[in-house]
Amino acid sequence: MQVQQAIQSSANVVRVTSISAGDVYKRYGDSDDVVYYGIVNSVHNDGETAIIEAVEYCYRWSDLKIELKVLRGDRDYKLFPATPADLNLELGDVKKKKEKEIQKAQEDIEKAKKEIAEVESILSGEKMKNLKAMSYKELTQAEYNAKKLEAGL
Repeated sequence: MQVQQAIQSSANVVRVTSISAGDVYKRYGDSDDVVYYGIVNSVHNDGETAIIEAVEYCYRWSDLKIELKVLRGDRDYKLFPATPADLNLELGDVKKKKEKEIQKAQEDIEKAKKEIAEVESILSGEKMKNLKAMSYKELTQAEYNAKKLEAGL
């Protein structure tokens, strides 16, 4: 059974009848399974060809892609109506994830700065003034074993 046949027999058909600046739409990629949300900036029509300028947002694999898109009338695009609420829902999640990424990056930067400061204090000689070699006594294995037996270990 083909999915197209099952959907066509039971689904309502949505057809965009007009589009103007400020409209929100949803577009699906031709070769990939990606959803693009767009906001129409302007529509140009010379009587034969219509061109739509829009800003499209695509979130996939933790990557947000924002680009100016020009939809030309000489190519078929599958545009579907979307609401500002749809766009807000999609981008709201993106915003939260990006804020977490920024916070993590800032923490990593602070950690790296502290590590650099620690290394610089050693290299500059500042910390070297207070460093000393620890005292130790070197034993052969036999001496170590004898001391261990004396201690009852």
